Amino acid sequence: MGKGSKWSAGEDGQLARSWVCTSEDPVKGADQSTESFWASIRAHWTAACGGDGRTPQALKNRWAILNRSAQKFAGYVAQVKARRESGKTDEDMLDDARVLHLSLEREVFQHEEVWRTLNSCPKWQQVSPTKAAKPSSQPGQEVAQAYDAPSARPVGCKQAKRKASEVSATDIKLQDLVQTQNEKNRLFADYMLLQMLQKSTSPQDEAMLSQMKDDYLAKRSRSAKACEDEEVV
Repeated sequence: MGKGSKWSAGEDGQLARSWVCTSEDPVKGADQSTESFWASIRAHWTAACGGDGRTPQALKNRWAILNRSAQKFAGYVAQVKARRESGKTDEDMLDDARVLHLSLEREVFQHEEVWRTLNSCPKWQQVSPTKAAKPSSQPGQEVAQAYDAPSARPVGCKQAKRKASEVSATDIKLQDLVQTQNEKNRLFADYMLLQMLQKSTSPQDEAMLSQMKDDYLAKRSRSAKACEDEEVV
């Protein structure tokens, strides 16, 4: 594993587990320097992943990236949970958080295994915005920054409502995009199936092709009738 080589998802996941195990160790997790803390993490990580190509500094740098990403996603999860939407399961809310992350960050959240590992760690959850803004005497916590520190001025009611409205509008727009993409995928799948059936001469495929034509004509008929009804109204 050469210097600067790309990190794998397995390495990232193990780094999160090594950080949690070292942080929660009553012997190793307290009264040690930052260097010792990361040396312990490296020993734990190397024992699990094998090899010794990652230095403590490389692990520390990677941790800062993963931690920042996980904390950001945790913020989106918190926003979704704050809506208190009736009937939604935890997995539903995670889906909403993924959508929110995609809409605002313009990319899919890539470190869910890391977030799940850290989210189960009380020490990681205890780092509040105010604590994260200050230097910490605890080893490793200097990079365990939570959400962005809040403004000293409280958010006003109108501003909070405006932000909530912006998030809702973004959600609706993204849902529309997802529905449009799903429809495009369905149409493309139908098109590919149609191309395949047209090249086939088997009775079963000819019957399926005939059924697809009937379904298409029926759908066009329903759409035309709906347009006529709208014009009448």
